[in-house]
Amino acid sequence: MQWKSIDAPKTLPKRFRWIGWLVVLAVVAGLVFFAISEGDKVVRDVATDVVRSGVTNALELPEGTDVDVDLGGGVLIFQAVTGSIDEVVVRVPNVTVAEAAGTLVLTLNGVALDPNRAVENVAAAIELDAANTGLLGARLSQAPFTSLVLADQLITIGADLGGNAVTASLTPAVAEGVVSFAPAGLTVGGVPATVEEVLAGPLAPAAGPLLTSQPFCVADYLPQSLDVSSAAVVGDKFVLTATGTGVRLSSLGANGACGA
Repeated sequence: MQWKSIDAPKTLPKRFRWIGWLVVLAVVAGLVFFAISEGDKVVRDVATDVVRSGVTNALELPEGTDVDVDLGGGVLIFQAVTGSIDEVVVRVPNVTVAEAAGTLVLTLNGVALDPNRAVENVAAAIELDAANTGLLGARLSQAPFTSLVLADQLITIGADLGGNAVTASLTPAVAEGVVSFAPAGLTVGGVPATVEEVLAGPLAPAAGPLLTSQPFCVADYLPQSLDVSSAAVVGDKFVLTATGTGVRLSSLGANGACGA
């Protein structure tokens, strides 16, 4: 019995060659993905440090203050090629406004990785929940109130006036850095009434102080480099907002003043 040698083919048949190309492409794609992924992590770390340190130093925050930096989704490395990040949201808790404390939310657009360059657009919002809004006390009403609700773009306070359950809805507004509250509606014993009707009736002596607020300067609590733009109830928060363009992070620490 004689054995015949069978030589292996020198190359793959043409119909199988495309499999090799797919393997090569898969390996290259994997390497590219890994490089982009690792590069994106580096860019995120650098951008986070730049923004966090800039905000911490500008606001002179105590060491250990929780400064949350959100750089958004997507691949950041492609934005970094241009030298700036499209949008960054920074949250800082326990920022004081008069007798209350809220969360400062900074929305930054066009944030340069070079800390010496200005940010294109900045919006600084201080968010107060119902409990902290209530701590504004006499700034909302000159009479003691027993309840406060933030809803439907209104601040609604409740009080007992001479045995009558009265609620007053207030609309916040801001002008030249000063926040004021205007009566928008009333209920007496659950029955809607106009401000004029109540002030012309027997409840006037007690209702008058309830409907009288004390305007206060909110510019004192927001960066001087920004213009106070709104005071509004957004969802279940009372939000004070200031905006500006071409602002450096280092300038956010100096607060403004009304009439300045």
